[in-house]
Amino acid sequence: MPRRLIAPSVALLVALVLVVVAFTGDDAPVLVDTSDTDASDTSATDVSDVDDVSDTGTSPPTGDAPSRARMAALRVEPDAGLAVGDPDAPLVMVTFESFGCLWCGVFHRETLPVVLEDWVDTGRLRIETRLLPYEPRAVPGARIAAAAAQQGRYWELAEHLYPFIAGTDAPPVGRELTSDELAAYQVRQSEEALLRQAELVAERIGLDMDRLRADLADPATAAIVERDQQLAWALGFTGTPAFVVNGVPQGGYSGPERFSAFLQAVYDASEG
Repeated sequence: MPRRLIAPSVALLVALVLVVVAFTGDDAPVLVDTSDTDASDTSATDVSDVDDVSDTGTSPPTGDAPSRARMAALRVEPDAGLAVGDPDAPLVMVTFESFGCLWCGVFHRETLPVVLEDWVDTGRLRIETRLLPYEPRAVPGARIAAAAAQQGRYWELAEHLYPFIAGTDAPPVGRELTSDELAAYQVRQSEEALLRQAELVAERIGLDMDRLRADLADPATAAIVERDQQLAWALGFTGTPAFVVNGVPQGGYSGPERFSAFLQAVYDASEG
């Protein structure tokens, strides 16, 4: 199973403070309100080629507990190439991230391998990805991710690009990036740098670079990213990584132990 990497950057941490939910099961969870949310709403852009993702075949939620049903308005279409895990898993997690996000890279490197082994591989968790560029410099990474997904190669490319965007230094937990670190990070965020990295692994992962570039230039690909961005904003997310699990939101980077505790708390509290 592919392993991928995620991590937020410094400006992001402040933005995420408002939406971080440290649900551990001791109190009733805060649930996102998706009653007026339509993941297929494309009113801001002409996206006639983007599929409708509103029909998930899930019954409306009842009661105040977390549930798979609460994810119906957020879920990604099954053939979008952006999901991993059993479609019928008891937990459904929609992530908002981008190849242009430093902390998304750290999440993929430090936390996701544990989540995949303990939760996805055991059939308890389905992960579905949406693309949120939290700042203009992250847009190329989000669009490249959307283009790779159209070939069914998002997860394969993620395994390479998330470690690249995270860099080789220790995660800047509890501190700001130095000027040199920030400059290097901004170079890695560029479309040129990300495409160059994609070329290095294209043959190995079966990625058609000519098609990737064509899809990257297609307005429909930009529309997919804009749709996901609008959805994230409607939920209150302004930074990445961000997650919704069975209706419970979680914003910002968490290490393996803390994130696993969050998943366990949602799992224990979920109905159905």
